[in-house]
Amino acid sequence: MSQDNEKQQQILDAALQVFGRYGFRRTSMELIAQAAGVSRPALYKHYTGKEEIFRAMAERAIDQLITRAAEIGTGDGDVADRIFRALYLKLEFLAGSVEAEFRGEMLAEVSVLAPDLTRSFKERHVAVVESVLLAAEAELPRLGAVLSARDAAELLLASLAGIAQQEEELDVLRTRLWQLVDITVRSLT
Repeated sequence: MSQDNEKQQQILDAALQVFGRYGFRRTSMELIAQAAGVSRPALYKHYTGKEEIFRAMAERAIDQLITRAAEIGTGDGDVADRIFRALYLKLEFLAGSVEAEFRGEMLAEVSVLAPDLTRSFKERHVAVVESVLLAAEAELPRLGAVLSARDAAELLLASLAGIAQQEEELDVLRTRLWQLVDITVRSLT
């Protein structure tokens, strides 16, 4: 990895912490520069503004989450466990890196500043969950009769979006997500 690329990754790591702590609106280039341990001019050498940093940070996070979700989807465990873990990554990321009071704002900002990333993330995440469901077709005899794999995946992700916006502790959100997955899988068995 080049020194420039390393510095960009350092800036994105710092930006995630700052955006997560202060929300998008209260975050400034100065706060990001301080957190990254660089001067503002050095920060501007890599990014033109906080919108560009935010987009780059979101793009990197999405790629990492989808890669990991796909690995989980083909891993060990029963279908409910694999689906839960593939969905929980997003919840854990949001609740673990964004203060509860700013979760809704951050999700709204991503959809405004990077609607293409929001659509891509949703489509890619739906495809991962759908593939887990299709791979477990033998365990889910009602799949297709009650819901298609695609519809089930979209329903789960839409529900996850609602769960993720709640201002609750991660343990509460985790329980709600598990209950959602459990009910969905049981309705297909």
